[in-house]
Amino acid sequence: MAAALDLATPFPSSPAGAARPGGDLAAVVPLFAPADRAPLRLTRRGRWVVSVLVLALALALVSLAARSAPAPAPAGKAPAVVTVQVGDTLWSIASQVAPGTDPRAEVDALQRLNHLATVDLAPGQVLRTR
Repeated sequence: MAAALDLATPFPSSPAGAARPGGDLAAVVPLFAPADRAPLRLTRRGRWVVSVLVLALALALVSLAARSAPAPAPAGKAPAVVTVQVGDTLWSIASQVAPGTDPRAEVDALQRLNHLATVDLAPGQVLRTR
């Protein structure tokens, strides 16, 4: 089969002299052309209103952040357990657990709570404080 078409010669897209229905494409105006607008100018009252709105938003954010912050732990609360360190005594632990009170009563309470027969402690020993 022989090719009846010469591919080297381009096909005309329209008959010679026929005008395209759309006209010249360069004359088409885009739908969303940027409009020539004057720059935004705020008056003195407008600047005041914007400032008040920004301040109100900042106060609302600070108020919201303050409400969502966790409550601080009470300063007088002692931990429920204490691990004995080298050099710790029942007296020193009682002073840490209940500062400002008589350590003798707290030493007695620690001995009863932890079933201690003596005041001897071993490093690493865990004592309940409540």
